[in-house]
Amino acid sequence: MADIVFAFDPAIDRPIPIPDAAPPAIAEAISAAPLQSLRAAMTTARETEAAAVVLFGRVLDPHRAGPSQAAAVRAMILELAAVGCHTVWVTDDADDHAAITQMLGDPRGLLFATPSTPVRLDVRGLPVEILRAHGGITAASHAAAFPAGSGLLEHRVIVGWDRSLWSAERWDDALNANAPQSLSGWAQPGCHCVWGSRRTQPLPVGVRAVSAVQPRSIHEAPSGGCSLLSLIDFDDAVDRTSGSGRWRTVSTQRIGWKTITVESAAGGDEELATTIWSALESLPTDPQSPLQIIRCSVECGASVGRRVRVAEIAAETLARVRDLFDKKNVRAWCAELYADPGESLASLGHARSGGRPGSTTSFSSALADIVVGIENEPAAQRHAGLTMPADMAREAGWLALELIESA
Repeated sequence: MADIVFAFDPAIDRPIPIPDAAPPAIAEAISAAPLQSLRAAMTTARETEAAAVVLFGRVLDPHRAGPSQAAAVRAMILELAAVGCHTVWVTDDADDHAAITQMLGDPRGLLFATPSTPVRLDVRGLPVEILRAHGGITAASHAAAFPAGSGLLEHRVIVGWDRSLWSAERWDDALNANAPQSLSGWAQPGCHCVWGSRRTQPLPVGVRAVSAVQPRSIHEAPSGGCSLLSLIDFDDAVDRTSGSGRWRTVSTQRIGWKTITVESAAGGDEELATTIWSALESLPTDPQSPLQIIRCSVECGASVGRRVRVAEIAAETLARVRDLFDKKNVRAWCAELYADPGESLASLGHARSGGRPGSTTSFSSALADIVVGIENEPAAQRHAGLTMPADMAREAGWLALELIESA
């Protein structure tokens, strides 16, 4: 059982990019994933007999959503209302309520929570308040909102999120200004805080990290899921005033991304395809398991010539691997194959290569020295944006060497 289910950033009206050359079945699965992941969270709420589902982040924009998307969300809200489960939609302000209500037709069971207008519910006999984090939510404001005297602990659920990776790329480490540090003073019994994000980041002690119900690219660290909160810790059910609660996560993602790395010092497309398939044989075949979008990274032993060769045979290799997927009925599709951009260039540097002035080898060694120097920069300098990230430096270095090799 669970009391509250949290579903972050389903973003139903924002399509997940479909890889080039994806067949119709793969494209359809990717397109359906955002709505299916939200449906999985709603189903989890019904099966666990939750009292409320909390939707936050991007859910469904009334200015861009299609009628079928709105109808699907409305149906899910009504299904939960029929079994006594409320849907709490958390927004930044009250101005959004009218547009969302009009879009969905004001379904029974839908409530809205903002920083100034919290939702108050009775959850299995416990009074619960749900609100949007904004500014400084402190222990003092929590104590003022809930005077003592009932014997049962009143619960406050503070919901916050950032917008990182909504439009940023993998090289953008800037966190959204709406950071969770303002919640550092809230922690006390009966107060629960969740922070939704599509990236992994340090959070104040006691803040529950909630990933999106469906990842949208391989650059997101966590897998997709909804978080479940039981307000009473049943391991210590006698003490109803502890307020510690119990958390767990249920997977909801319908699409996953996976990078596999294989070694390939020689050989053509057939040999490389066989090596890749050997690394993929353990993938699940259950038709209900999430579809895996696979990227194949090929280690080339610091050989620039081999890296260029891998690029030349990539199309043929992918065709062979995809053909094997079709025959084995594996829930996966191989989208990309490339020489590993994360391989170290250290073996090409002057310290180990013995490069001669005026030669191509000398250029390679000098470039490798620059990349290794960036890798050895203090972390504080990289985080401050004074130098490029180490992974980007390695990737740029290999690209330059491959261009020279191909010329």
